[in-house]
Amino acid sequence: MSSKLLILLVGALSLLGAGSNSPNDAWQFHDTFVLKKDQTQHLDIHAAHKDHRLAFGWTLYASGGLVMHVTYDGRAFEPMLYQDFRRNTFRIDLFAKPNDASAMQYETPHALLIFTAFDDARKEAWLDVKIKSDETVEVYYTKGK
Repeated sequence: MSSKLLILLVGALSLLGAGSNSPNDAWQFHDTFVLKKDQTQHLDIHAAHKDHRLAFGWTLYASGGLVMHVTYDGRAFEPMLYQDFRRNTFRIDLFAKPNDASAMQYETPHALLIFTAFDDARKEAWLDVKIKSDETVEVYYTKGK
């Protein structure tokens, strides 16, 4: 009797873990963009009842570092990203979050630009964009433009 109960318990626990374990499930938006030198990708982000504009591209790849040009709502940034952990990500705070009693009240809605790969033969950079917010976020874009 106890062996049947054990088998049933193990079966039930395995079904609980059968869901998606993708690291992207925690993000409202995630996509990968492949950009050539001086190509700019534009994203229109609609969140918190406002429209925001994010544009990014790169101009130089040297010594393993990618020189980026990023603009968000008229503010310009020029981060240098590498493929190794801790230096591959640039964080952009999207908009102020109202002070509330939610569990995530101290986390500002943000976007991450993550440098994942560079193809030397084609001179293309692979960048992931991820957006996290408590509110509904809609992103409009055309890849490569």
